[in-house]
Amino acid sequence: MLRYAALVVLVLASPLQAGARVSSIFKPPIEGDITKLDNLNRLEIKIAGSDVPERVGLDEVEEISFGQSAVERKKDETPLRVLLTNGDLLYGLPLDGPEDNEDLFKLTSPRLGEITLDINLVARIEVTANVKPGTLPDVDPKDKDSRDCLHFAPDGADPKAQLMRVTREGLLVYNEILKQDDKFSWSRVRGIVCKRKPAEAEKALHGIFTLRDGSVLSARIKSWGGGKLELEHRVGALVMEERNLMSVTMKNGRYAYLSDLEFAGTPQERPYYLPADFKYESYLFKVRRDRAQGGGQLTLRGRTFAKGLGVHALSKLSYNLRKGYSKLVATLGIDDSAGDLASVEFKVYGDGKLLYESGVVRRSSPAIELNLDVLNVNELVLEVTAADNADIQDRANWANIKVVR
Repeated sequence: MLRYAALVVLVLASPLQAGARVSSIFKPPIEGDITKLDNLNRLEIKIAGSDVPERVGLDEVEEISFGQSAVERKKDETPLRVLLTNGDLLYGLPLDGPEDNEDLFKLTSPRLGEITLDINLVARIEVTANVKPGTLPDVDPKDKDSRDCLHFAPDGADPKAQLMRVTREGLLVYNEILKQDDKFSWSRVRGIVCKRKPAEAEKALHGIFTLRDGSVLSARIKSWGGGKLELEHRVGALVMEERNLMSVTMKNGRYAYLSDLEFAGTPQERPYYLPADFKYESYLFKVRRDRAQGGGQLTLRGRTFAKGLGVHALSKLSYNLRKGYSKLVATLGIDDSAGDLASVEFKVYGDGKLLYESGVVRRSSPAIELNLDVLNVNELVLEVTAADNADIQDRANWANIKVVR
């Protein structure tokens, strides 16, 4: 229950990175220092050697990157992986919450600083030393008989648990059979998957912030300047520093990410050698939204992307644009997690007409920057076909793919 407004300062230990690279839909990338967000909601960017700043509307920004590399997480500093119902992913060390509110707990790390969370916003908590990301099965929120599922270490589970409190030492879970609360230290569990409905999608303009420790959170930007950002998050107000960020990807501006749009029908995906008993429902390589086929972040030649579509050849995806967009913009390539045998071709169709064909793209190929005219296109089709090694390791990314109004 949200009965609080937390002010969180994201504390950073790394040296300050000077400057940012701002990519937008109407201008070439701009490199410089972001000095402020003005009253017209434009970023003001100071460029070295120029007295006149550049200004870019926040609703036109695609991505802001800071040229900083990821950092290795230390297990003693970030023993937990916490996924919220809105998709945010946070790494940190748990701390006790206030004694008068058992719904609240704190999460701290060298990158996040200290943040107060409500257990009702938590979709799952995983102990990083005991379980790999995403391996614990989801709980169906529509199943009336299901509850939170507590997973023990090294194996076993209680599917009728109920998360009561998160503390520094472990979990407090209600046991339905014993009709009492049980305490479990973090060493005794792999994690807990909560019975929660996904949060409603944010409709306002906001950013997806990728931190250097792998944490990802979404928030509205209230102000920006002097290397700091003031944000409005579901848990309350946040203050973040640029030097802790890898990138900021904007959403709900003058464009729409295809990973946020519904498909026009079931995706047409299948293996290269089609077995006689093939059923799409059991196909292992279905399209992933905002993830690569390997399950990790979308990555092309060392560059990570917060948004996009991760597919495996053979793949064909359709969208109904209703003639509402003018441009299709994306970065294409083989995901870094694929092997050297990967080879595909990307194709784009508009109302049945071939608009773009990449030719053979390999694991070693440079990423392709696509900027395609789709004015008055109704049906858009994205296709990835296998090239010269059948469909072996063919993990392909439509990274940051979006349509522009």
